[in-house]
Amino acid sequence: MERSLQTKPSDKFKIIDQLTYEKIQQNSSTANTGANASIRNAKYRRKSGVPSDLLNLVKPSNVAKKKSHLKLKRVIDTAVKNGLKHRGKQRENGRKKKKSRLKKRILRHRESEEKQEQRINEFEDVLQQLTTLTISPKQSEVTPKRSIHSNRFCDYCDNCTTTQLVQLTDQLLRELNHFQRRAYAIHELKAKAHRRFVVGFREVQSFLRIKKIKLVLIATDCDPFAGQAGLNQSIASIKALCKDQQIPVAFALQRRQMAYALYKKALIGCVGIINYDGSQALFSQLLAALKEAQNAYLWLVQQTNKGTKEIEEYQ
Repeated sequence: MERSLQTKPSDKFKIIDQLTYEKIQQNSSTANTGANASIRNAKYRRKSGVPSDLLNLVKPSNVAKKKSHLKLKRVIDTAVKNGLKHRGKQRENGRKKKKSRLKKRILRHRESEEKQEQRINEFEDVLQQLTTLTISPKQSEVTPKRSIHSNRFCDYCDNCTTTQLVQLTDQLLRELNHFQRRAYAIHELKAKAHRRFVVGFREVQSFLRIKKIKLVLIATDCDPFAGQAGLNQSIASIKALCKDQQIPVAFALQRRQMAYALYKKALIGCVGIINYDGSQALFSQLLAALKEAQNAYLWLVQQTNKGTKEIEEYQ
């Protein structure tokens, strides 16, 4: 049994050509006896009694490495450091976002308005230099007409911006944004198919035509301008569609406030809410606050109309 267990070397290794055998012997002898013998690792070095240079075995210490690393470090002044700070992601050669047609028209309108204001100011300065204004005693007694609307609360708004309405809209946007982000993290494709809200005038118009929007939020400080495919036309079309479908339209937050609520850098003019599951109580409270704000706006309009009539009669 012991003999059967012992393994005998096979004769297959002996069947080698004589020339190949001689070549193998020559290679092994040159590798071992060469002056610059390449030692592979420590294990091979221990097994083979080949003499090696002591300088090759000496390794540089970690202290020397650390010192060399410290030498290469650049010393930057604190003032320069503060200037080099980056906030958020900044791509060196990233593509700039293309401006939409509506954005281009808005920018052109702003430029034309600025030029007109400059011309009017110049004309007024010339008039003041040439003529002196005479004010009648009646005009001095009459108080000037107070307008409801301003740059932060434009003409297209139909409700007052009460504190309760502002707080509820901000809270609703934050909750819906939280739900949407969580859905995107779990399954991106499903989240895209079942969105909670939509941002932008174009997107809101397209979803209104499909009849999928439950509430529309428009910023109070948009830059409206007349003309084809202008903001006036887009806001009017959204309001008309909402009226036909009996969808409430709220004017509560400014563009920057809406962007802050949705964690966006760019200003947001319009948001369309598609699904408010999980925040039904907030939604119902918002609708109640919206009705109160609309009633307050109607009362303000009536008061201003009465005031203008009194002023006209007095004059």
